[in-house]
Amino acid sequence: MQAIWTSRRRAIVTAVVAVALGGSQGASAARVTTPVTPGRPTVPVVDASSTLPVMGQHPTVSADGRWVAFEGTPQDGDARTTTTYLQDREAGTVEELTPMVDGVPSGNTVWPVISGDGCTVTVITELPYDLFRDDNEGSRWDVYRTVLPHCDGDGDWELVSAKGAGFETAAGDDTDPRYPVAVSAEGSVVAYTTRFGGADADVASVELVDLSVPLGQAGRTRAVAGTPITPPTGTFRYHGVREPAMSSDGRFVAFTSDASSALAVPEWGTGPQPGGYAYSNVYVWDRENVDRNTSVRRVSVPAGPDSGDSYSAALSGDGSTVAFVSTATNLVPGATLPACNPNCVPQVYLLALEGGSIRLGSRLPGDPTQPPVGVDAAATQPVLDVTGAELVYVTRATNLFPSRASGVGSAADGDIVRTVPALATVERVSTAADGLPVAAANSHPHLSANGRVVVFDTLAGSAWGSTVAGRQVVAVTTAPSLELADLDMGTVAVTFPGPEWVLNVTNNGPSSFVPAGVAIDQPDFLVSGGTCVEQAGTPVPPGGTCTVTLMFMPMVEGDQEATLTVAEAGVEMEGPDRTVIAGQEVGEDGTVSGDAPDPFGSVAITATLTGFGGDPTMAPSPAGAYSRPSLVGGRAEPMPFTIYNVAFNPVRVKSVRIQGTAADDFEVVDDECTGAKVDAGESCQLSVAFTPTAAGRRSAIVRVTTDDGAYTTMIVSGDGYYEPRVATSATTIVAGSRVSVTGTGYAPGATITVAWADGSGRGVTAVTDDTGTFTVELVVLPSARPGARSLVASAGEGQVAVTQVLVVAAGRSAGPASPSWPGRP
Repeated sequence: MQAIWTSRRRAIVTAVVAVALGGSQGASAARVTTPVTPGRPTVPVVDASSTLPVMGQHPTVSADGRWVAFEGTPQDGDARTTTTYLQDREAGTVEELTPMVDGVPSGNTVWPVISGDGCTVTVITELPYDLFRDDNEGSRWDVYRTVLPHCDGDGDWELVSAKGAGFETAAGDDTDPRYPVAVSAEGSVVAYTTRFGGADADVASVELVDLSVPLGQAGRTRAVAGTPITPPTGTFRYHGVREPAMSSDGRFVAFTSDASSALAVPEWGTGPQPGGYAYSNVYVWDRENVDRNTSVRRVSVPAGPDSGDSYSAALSGDGSTVAFVSTATNLVPGATLPACNPNCVPQVYLLALEGGSIRLGSRLPGDPTQPPVGVDAAATQPVLDVTGAELVYVTRATNLFPSRASGVGSAADGDIVRTVPALATVERVSTAADGLPVAAANSHPHLSANGRVVVFDTLAGSAWGSTVAGRQVVAVTTAPSLELADLDMGTVAVTFPGPEWVLNVTNNGPSSFVPAGVAIDQPDFLVSGGTCVEQAGTPVPPGGTCTVTLMFMPMVEGDQEATLTVAEAGVEMEGPDRTVIAGQEVGEDGTVSGDAPDPFGSVAITATLTGFGGDPTMAPSPAGAYSRPSLVGGRAEPMPFTIYNVAFNPVRVKSVRIQGTAADDFEVVDDECTGAKVDAGESCQLSVAFTPTAAGRRSAIVRVTTDDGAYTTMIVSGDGYYEPRVATSATTIVAGSRVSVTGTGYAPGATITVAWADGSGRGVTAVTDDTGTFTVELVVLPSARPGARSLVASAGEGQVAVTQVLVVAAGRSAGPASPSWPGRP
């Protein structure tokens, strides 16, 4: 039983009348408490224990986001090219895991992979740590694993890529260092790419190793299902079976293969041209399925004949979703893709393995139910969170965002992009503190389980305050934006349970929220259920909700107040009589067992609950309402309510008031209740209009009070949004001159950044006035690229406007002596 702390009287609340409460979320009324710094803090991976910088690449991160393993440059005096480092993001320390050891020949180490539990690191290395079995000959690349000291490891490295049995067991010396290993969350199952026995050196296969089986014993190592028995022959060329990926429990293994690996007896495939390479496709092996006819399935299935290659698979931690890259143009019927010229642009695709159809992951934002439009430049290197709700990939696409990052770095580099496929939302992860994109020189992203931490390597480390020259690792942390409304439960009879209310915890992303505990610090307010309780530990993805069902049973007359907390594992919550830890095991008798979960990166949200012990006289229908979205400053269609007299005598309505921190965002209209006498069993009507004063979810409480002081309440909420516009004083601008830029429709007091969409030139900032308007002068440099250009005025998500201008090159008269030259009066 999880730590869901409610009240000593929860057991007696059984049969009550439920009052449905829809759309009862509210950002303005919520308070988020979290150890994670709000916003988007970034943590460059540098050696915090010394002044020496650590250059690095190819990072992986533990499920909780605390531990980061990466490949880096050795310290001074070490002639090797690469070694492995481990960062503890909580302690702020970095240590080298594969230093030179006396008596062990020198060698490089690449592609470190940390297990989801943060306890093991598995690497591909030339270092022969097992001197008895590794003869340090041949290609020398082998797979080794270590258990880390914080998980009671002794620092020794265990040989993974072994061949043979018994006393004949020896290092394979044939691991392919081009592809990283795949590791289960506990680090006990490893898959790696090696050379296909008896084939050319370039033909690969994937070996699966169960480290729970002792070294040299049968059942420890096997080829993945779907591997052909014999080496390839014939008129086509082959890359083989390669690029493994694995679910957290090790059950599902995805891989790339140019064989027909789904056949009961796999055979090598064919391609478009004899003498060329066979088509590559992505397959998923279910290790628990013993039927060889169905245990391996091809996921990159086109709607027609093969038209391209599919590769670079990624699996969600729960094994429900696979992502992959493909140049095929017929995987998603109706999708609009860039023309092949002559090569087709790689796109990222997704497939839910249970009954799903292939979706385009690298699509433009918009309505997810409409046919998708693909990005106009290669999308590669996909990674997924634990549930497959979030997808991160790399691209240099120019049609995803209004502003474009400068294009530097290698061919594998680009923007780090995060998308929520179910919502078709897209955001750029690789942005600086001012919201502008950093150089598109980023690659090799990896996600924590809840998607909160994204690690990647970059050449643009200076944008995050690093002084390291060269490639380095950055961790970008973004807490989810949560909403939970305050709730006033009105007047309830003393010692009697009131109606049941439902509050929604809404996650606006960009990462998942994993509720582990719910608590109320006052015993007269009761948690009676809800998915936040009953499905504790299940991630709530961006755009999703979980519910908390509440009741009020006052034991005394008068006003009462409590705090409701919904928290992730490890967060301390105030219960009715003591502090409890979210996620800690609690018995039916209230006794706590086991260690408290690590709270690293955990977040919580609180709301205020109020009520009055007395004789109720009125009851609303509905108990809450959600308005359609409205432009800030506008008014949405009113929400109607009927207020019933539930007493045995007539009552008079004294007042109808709106309360809460967003009270100014709602207005009572068509009020037939205030001052009205309502007979027993009769009702009156009123309506509430949503008039947002700011963007985002807004909520408030409508309180209807009678002459005798009893009252009832309704929750109202709605989403406000801005619709900014921007224009220039001239639509044709001469390079080397100045132009006035004016924007309207932004939030008051917002900092606006005006810059060229392609990332070139010099930008400028301004602050909007009380009406959300700004005017600023932009210098167009003499070297500005001529032609049609886009200017972007941005104040962050949801407040971006673009205008088109024509920049013309300066004539002969445009120079330092020209009146239009920047800096001249």
